[in-house]
Amino acid sequence: MDANNVKDFLDKVITKAIDSGFEEAESIYKYGAGSAVSIFEGEVSNYENNSEQHIGFMGKLDKQMGSSKTSIVDISSVDYLVNSALDNHKVKNDEDEDFFYCDKENSDLYFNELSDASYKNGFERFRDTGLELEKAILNCDETIKAVDYLQVGYSKTIRILKNSLGLTEHTEGDLLTIGAEARCEKDGVVKTGYHIWYGRDIDEFKIDEFVSELRQRTCSKLGASSISSGIYKVILSQDAFVSLFSSYASSLSAFSIQKGMSLLKDKVNEVVASPLLTIREIPMYDKALLKFPFDNSGVLTYDKDIFKDGKFVQPLYTLKTAHKDNVKPTGNDFGGAEYTNLVLTPGDKNLEELAKEVGEGLYITDLNGLHAGINAVSGDFSLLCEGFLIKDGRIDHPVEQITVAGNYLDLLKNICAIGSDVKNISDGEGEFFCPSVVIKEMNIAGEAD
Repeated sequence: MDANNVKDFLDKVITKAIDSGFEEAESIYKYGAGSAVSIFEGEVSNYENNSEQHIGFMGKLDKQMGSSKTSIVDISSVDYLVNSALDNHKVKNDEDEDFFYCDKENSDLYFNELSDASYKNGFERFRDTGLELEKAILNCDETIKAVDYLQVGYSKTIRILKNSLGLTEHTEGDLLTIGAEARCEKDGVVKTGYHIWYGRDIDEFKIDEFVSELRQRTCSKLGASSISSGIYKVILSQDAFVSLFSSYASSLSAFSIQKGMSLLKDKVNEVVASPLLTIREIPMYDKALLKFPFDNSGVLTYDKDIFKDGKFVQPLYTLKTAHKDNVKPTGNDFGGAEYTNLVLTPGDKNLEELAKEVGEGLYITDLNGLHAGINAVSGDFSLLCEGFLIKDGRIDHPVEQITVAGNYLDLLKNICAIGSDVKNISDGEGEFFCPSVVIKEMNIAGEAD
């Protein structure tokens, strides 16, 4: 079904809804397609090629929303969608009112991020790239014994929304992913490492760069040992900081703040972190792979500081939470309040210079147990971690079997330096452009005396 036919169908659903008694209505079409080739031991182990589509509907009556959904996209579904929503709209599942939206000056929204290089994507190209990559990984270091996972995949999405207020929203996009997990072994010790690449043109994938990063993530763990318990000055790698920040991302949501479930409750416009910390959301960031001119409700996005010089300045609002606080929505409604592309303002020292400044401490590269080891309301955490000892101002031998514990807000307040080594990491709806971050002191529990 092409876009014009989809829009005509959505209009029919909305017209039926209004005729059936709904005061306002909204209908959405979603289409997703993808293919993936998996490689194992020099052969194609799996090939997937699939697509799916569905229609969703929401209708508002007496300040209550009814909703429905179907994967059957034809005229026979119109009555089903509307009648199902009428049946369930009286079930009160939230005391706060939901809203639809339309900015009359920006009511016809369209954004196309489909790549001109998608014609290159196909089984043969994915197979050949995967086989070449597996061979390169196995040959990059004598300690690498296997590639336990390798997949080359492509996905395409189309989303079209219309509502009775006059909004039309249409987005299309695609994405390539190439991921691999390697296993190395030395003296009976086994370590694994994983790396993933995102892009839109497979010609831009550089095997040598990918293999070098995967080798570092895997082989550098060999020879690791524990360390004595104590308070250490710590450099958090980009991945480690982003994984921790992401685990507490719900605290940025106005919904969590309003419900008293955020550690940032009553802290809006207050200093909660080191003055070195500024994190800015830039939805259309030119360096980002994914861009977001508007959110799923039709609200235009805009650049804004989330943290500014250590102050928490901007919760993330949807239509519902903005109405409750009598403020404007922030363009962060993506099925809930989510950030798009974040940029942490970097410093002027690279990793080597940060290590020299730390002198004696730890460089933490991986945090594990994030789902079980954090309390999103209190901010307390206790996490297994891996990394490297910093000795005499240099990154030294790898460490493992250690636990880092503390409080998230205390950690933010104890930031004492920020690196210049910015790395883009998939996070939220988009990417987080983050450098290494130095923490003045962190409690480390190890096994060595």
